[in-house]
Amino acid sequence: MKIGHVLYKVSDLDAAVAQYRSNGFDVEYGRPKNPYNAMAYFADGSYLELLARTGMPSWGKRILNLVGKKAFAARLTTWDEADEGWIGLALECEPGELDAAKRLLKDSGQGYFGGRSRRTDTRGRVLRFEGAMPDEMRIPFFSTCDTFVGREGLVHPNGVVGFKSVSFGTTEELIPLIEQLCTDDRVKLFVGDGVKDVEFEHARL
Repeated sequence: MKIGHVLYKVSDLDAAVAQYRSNGFDVEYGRPKNPYNAMAYFADGSYLELLARTGMPSWGKRILNLVGKKAFAARLTTWDEADEGWIGLALECEPGELDAAKRLLKDSGQGYFGGRSRRTDTRGRVLRFEGAMPDEMRIPFFSTCDTFVGREGLVHPNGVVGFKSVSFGTTEELIPLIEQLCTDDRVKLFVGDGVKDVEFEHARL
């Protein structure tokens, strides 16, 4: 599994989109009406996600708590209440890898929430996602999409073509598990808490 997308929490989505565009990123909103996120896609299908909110209402979180999905509800609340900055790393799964990731999590005693979602993007495409969110937030989460969302050959106006490295903090005990789940050497694990540093790859002139 490789880097799928990296989440950056923002307090004002429109202002963040304007700022990233002024910094030379080609950014598009997640959906045409009432968006709560925006993406800067890269040629390999990975992307930077600007997230203003998760879109899960408080009553939805209460239902999740009632049906035993407290860890997932807590993750959503953490993201909704987070200060501006890096908040999450998703690993993109190829066909069959998501089931393998779930088995490995289960075998390692790690709980998770698995689910499906969909949205219609600003280009009119219906994107269907399936993912798994570990209860432990110091493990990256997993996502797969039925449509290639990248922009082949895309070079952003600032020369960025993708991610060069992502530093992800976790516990010493979890590092071996994450190394089994992630085959992307751009992910740099360290003992700490969550995403700390993200470097972008620039096109070679």
